[in-house]
Amino acid sequence: MSLAEFRVSVKVNAPRDEVWQQLVDWKSQSEWMALTRVHSSADGDGLSGVGTEIHAFTGIGKFGLWDHMRVTHWEPPQFCAVDHYGRWIKGIGEFRLVALADSQTRFDWYEKINAPAALLALIKPGILFAVYISLRKFSRKVSARKPNSQ
Repeated sequence: MSLAEFRVSVKVNAPRDEVWQQLVDWKSQSEWMALTRVHSSADGDGLSGVGTEIHAFTGIGKFGLWDHMRVTHWEPPQFCAVDHYGRWIKGIGEFRLVALADSQTRFDWYEKINAPAALLALIKPGILFAVYISLRKFSRKVSARKPNSQ
């Protein structure tokens, strides 16, 4: 097993509360996270918090990798941490939202992953690029929303 750390930040032209609502709508991550389908134990009632289970499949068709996570820290609307506990990917993930102004938020994404060295060698070159593109897509999606629109 090898350890890798990843950090990406993007600005979102929306208030922190609105960014938080969109960010922790786990299933909607399928709309903006590259090549990823996301399901969670909160999909039915929309209520999330410590203990919420999140399952993400990243890949094309049947070829890809499952990432199983559990929310371990929950501080709306500013911080969420998850534990990656899957077979191949272990570690932590963090989402931090920092209000820059009334209508602008910085989204800091951090991952510390422990995975087989061969797997990290395959995914590490593209992971930061893919996450950066995905977070930019998220930023555009949230920034384009009208306040209080669903």
